[in-house]
Amino acid sequence: MTALYSGDEMKRMRRRAAWSGAVAWGLLALGWAACAVLCFFVRTANAKRMLFLIIGLATVSGWMFILLRQLVYAPAHAEAHHMAGILADAAEKEYEGELRVAPGAFRIPRSITVRKASVRQGEETVSLSIDASLARCLPPDGTWVRVKAVRKYITAFEVRHG
Repeated sequence: MTALYSGDEMKRMRRRAAWSGAVAWGLLALGWAACAVLCFFVRTANAKRMLFLIIGLATVSGWMFILLRQLVYAPAHAEAHHMAGILADAAEKEYEGELRVAPGAFRIPRSITVRKASVRQGEETVSLSIDASLARCLPPDGTWVRVKAVRKYITAFEVRHG
């Protein structure tokens, strides 16, 4: 059985979240400190130019902070939080059947990006979810598999020949 979640991966995501959060805050603080230092060099002759420089520097450092927080920190933090919850939950269910993974992915607000998957067991179809970053690990559509799921998220799979 191929496990999709591991403690090491969760720790890596936590480190990535911590690192990117620290870098984001550091860049913002550095930008604001540079703005404060530049204020000491304002003279009547260069006031207009320094104003635009300080506004530009504050804007760039603010946008860098926002982009790092939204594009790196938030997804890594959500991924680590999701993995911790999945690994801590012991209620695991098994399903066996033909696997299908929907093509589109969507982001759960303040959480991870998921793709919908289904396992068809004869007449019954079980709807599951898979972390979009882990969906590439699954076998192709139509493959007969046995999957383990926690909270309706696929956590492990095994290709079966049935």
